[in-house]
Amino acid sequence: MSRVGRSSRGAAVVAAVLAVLVVAVGCGSSTKKPSGGGSASCKAGAPTNPTPPGQLNLKSAIDTAAAAKVPQAVKSKHTLVVASDLTYPPNEFTPAGSNTPIGMDVDLATSLGSVLGLQLQVKNVTFDGIVAGIAAGRYDLGMSSLTDTKEREGSVTFVTYFKAGISTMVRKCNPLGIKTDLSLCGKTVGAENGTTELDQLTKADTDGSILTACKKANKPAPKAQGFPNQADVNTALAADRIQAYRADTPVIDYAVSQNNAAFQKAGGDEGVAPYGIALSKKSSTFAQAIQAALKALIASGDYQKILSHWGVANGAISAPVINGATS
Repeated sequence: MSRVGRSSRGAAVVAAVLAVLVVAVGCGSSTKKPSGGGSASCKAGAPTNPTPPGQLNLKSAIDTAAAAKVPQAVKSKHTLVVASDLTYPPNEFTPAGSNTPIGMDVDLATSLGSVLGLQLQVKNVTFDGIVAGIAAGRYDLGMSSLTDTKEREGSVTFVTYFKAGISTMVRKCNPLGIKTDLSLCGKTVGAENGTTELDQLTKADTDGSILTACKKANKPAPKAQGFPNQADVNTALAADRIQAYRADTPVIDYAVSQNNAAFQKAGGDEGVAPYGIALSKKSSTFAQAIQAALKALIASGDYQKILSHWGVANGAISAPVINGATS
């Protein structure tokens, strides 16, 4: 996002996305091949459409030392608004038939509020508007798979809480044989707007730029397509409007687990970087309070419980820091 991309992710629900996949893929039929060929022996199965995990909603114990670091101006607010783009399962999303936010970030936000004695409300915000909204004072926190980057630290303060890489998703059977970044040269590749992944496809000066790698290899540039949210990216791939997409590794792993008849991960993971909770640069000691609260959740084991519940325990960190960008 990304959102490490979500660099660097409209609330579309998971069920709606999967319904589109059923139509696009077809039960037990051969996978429709984009131009470029593929193995005729590879068949697509029926989508599994499992029910996602429910919100864990732990009642984490208050930590008086961490709570003491919360500025009075923050304490005086009735409810703090947490901005999140709720289209990025399993990190943050809304389940079928509900407008209630769930996911790793939602459970972590709830527990952070408990530790600090604060009421938090998660608000659905388009991903590329979160950092600007926090800088403008419209939201109190941003928890939406936001990668802590040097560029973003110019607008907001971050407290790191997770680490994630970037991966590539293709249609089942990988008909174009995509394995590396250079495999994306000349291909139609999607990503969510505002993410590192989209920057890597379109900007030459971005760390890990695929555009630059293709140019150096004398290959055509990727045909990048940006989408308002991750649900739209998934739908575009299922409908063969794009040939691959890039997203944070936890999101791609979850999408495969939810519908491995339609999607397949291509190649390995790359560019591991920290996610950060975004706060206003004017937030005084609030960043210290968030950092202390995270440390309390790690010490109590609640942090690990939340990550394990959502199947993302591999992204756990042991020591949250303030402004821990690596690039």
